[in-house]
Amino acid sequence: MPRKKTRPKPTRVPGIWQDGPGRFLVRARWTDPRTGRRRKREGMAATFAEAVSLKERLAGGDDRARRPSRKRFADYAEQWLSAHGGRLAPSTRSRYVVALAHASVQFGQFYVDSIRPADVRSWILKKARSCASSTVNGWLRVLRQALDDAVGDGILVVNPARAVRSIPERRTGGRRGTALSIEEFRRFLQAVESLSGNGVSEDVARLLLVIAWTGLRKGEALALRWSDLVDGELRVTRSVWRRREKATKTDDPRRIAVVEPLAEVLDEQRRWLVGSQHPGLASGLMFPASPGHAKAGARRRAAEELSWYRSSSVLDEPLERVVEAADIPPISPQSLRRTSENLLRMAGVDQLVRRALAGWRSEKAQAIYASVDRRERDAAAAAVVGLVMGEGE
Repeated sequence: MPRKKTRPKPTRVPGIWQDGPGRFLVRARWTDPRTGRRRKREGMAATFAEAVSLKERLAGGDDRARRPSRKRFADYAEQWLSAHGGRLAPSTRSRYVVALAHASVQFGQFYVDSIRPADVRSWILKKARSCASSTVNGWLRVLRQALDDAVGDGILVVNPARAVRSIPERRTGGRRGTALSIEEFRRFLQAVESLSGNGVSEDVARLLLVIAWTGLRKGEALALRWSDLVDGELRVTRSVWRRREKATKTDDPRRIAVVEPLAEVLDEQRRWLVGSQHPGLASGLMFPASPGHAKAGARRRAAEELSWYRSSSVLDEPLERVVEAADIPPISPQSLRRTSENLLRMAGVDQLVRRALAGWRSEKAQAIYASVDRRERDAAAAAVVGLVMGEGE
């Protein structure tokens, strides 16, 4: 017959039970120094004296965990956003909120001063398995900024996120990473003009041409006003995010010369607005939304005042039609920005001038947009052959 199990007998010390000859069951509660939560530990000892000693060890912990002055990361992140969010552009604040929300999922219950570099490293490597490296690196940069202030406030001695390297990033791929060659760019311009009013609305077609000839970011093009056209130049001073005006990405005003093809596009757009007596004329925008879209946007925002800024998705479908008609690789508005950088470089424009026109703050940012097409590769190869064969000597 199976032996009947006996229940452990309590001893005179709470948390210690005798579970047979030479066998003592020990249970204790302890405070996790990283989260402040109470947890259970359990162990076995051969003698009562060992059981008492074991109980003390199991219950031991970092006394700092009981100090109410320690701040959990979730509370700190919320406080930090509240203090710094007001100085951020709406789009930037949104990115910071998302980044700290992801960090709070991992570290929310940790005390800020208990976060270690290994914890941060493990977090970003785990995220990199399901998210783009550039996205994860962006979250890491936000965490670094937030914890820098924790160091300044005396909450941390050193910033653990600063000891963690960013994940290597690949070059941007897909539509955003595509740049058009000179021949493809020509076909793009021809397709836009042929589809204008015939599959693509006339004003949207002109908006595409403006981006193509200037290399503007989409939000910057949507924010253009007629008052920005001064002395044959476009003054780029603002952008649009979710139908709201904001500063440009680098908050650095710049000017772009209005070349002849661009001047024709803008003149045609002005005539169209005035001739049709577009209700958005009073907004001063070069490319105001249609009245129907402006009203629909106001309903979605539960706002009484109309916003004449166009939605950021206004170019999605027209671009697909242009790509098909021009027989070029799939592109996004950002592709035209890359194309502009390449065309300016091939035209011999100085690097500093190109950077000023595009609004990049560093050579590193500029290099992300540069690529070499077939014509340049062939020319480089021919130059090497000419050098080796002694041509021109």
